[in-house]
Amino acid sequence: MKCAKRHYLGVLWVTALILSACRSDDPQTIRIDFRQGSQGWTAGFADYPLGQDEFYELEADYRPLEEPLDASQSGHYLSGNNHSDDLWMYVKGPVSGLDANHTYSVRFEVEIATRVPNGCFGVGGSPGEGVTLKAGASDVEPESVTTGSDWRMNVDKGNQANGGENALVVGDMANSVPCGEPPQWELKQLSSGAESIRVTADGDGRVWLFAGTDSGFEATTSVYYTWLIATFEP
Repeated sequence: MKCAKRHYLGVLWVTALILSACRSDDPQTIRIDFRQGSQGWTAGFADYPLGQDEFYELEADYRPLEEPLDASQSGHYLSGNNHSDDLWMYVKGPVSGLDANHTYSVRFEVEIATRVPNGCFGVGGSPGEGVTLKAGASDVEPESVTTGSDWRMNVDKGNQANGGENALVVGDMANSVPCGEPPQWELKQLSSGAESIRVTADGDGRVWLFAGTDSGFEATTSVYYTWLIATFEP
């Protein structure tokens, strides 16, 4: 049997590639590059009280990276002041081209831009190590929904430093600059390693991916997302 040719996903970044398989049990890898465009992804916030967007200073935008990074490239920028000691800030988007109704184990790699030094102390927790980065996948669109008087997620992302059924921990916000030195923006690559979660593609071969920060630091966190890679193992 001949191998299928490589093909490209039109839903995301023209170069977001699914590696075609000779057999249905071969892995498929999707790369979403936000440096070249927003790829149709959107941002959201959860784990804070209704009607408190202004108090939490919530901000989401697709904008150029800041110096000393390459300002000709952009990323999804999110920022918020974590008054609840539990603020979740995330980006999400659909991907297609998977086998319809097929169940996969998914692993993640994510690149962010962060200005947070390592080894610092902060209110409630460290501004770097106390802010957990997660990546996830779901068969439904991840959304912020009202639960009582709060915004919560409709998927299981876990809480604080722990992952959940739909999300894995990939790292934290601390960069290579030691605490006490002048902070500066750096790119940081994170990975879920050998850990994986399971997700089932819908009848059109589509799933939703997301990435976000779960904060135990009771002040402002700002982050850029520059790319995300998801590897699907049947």
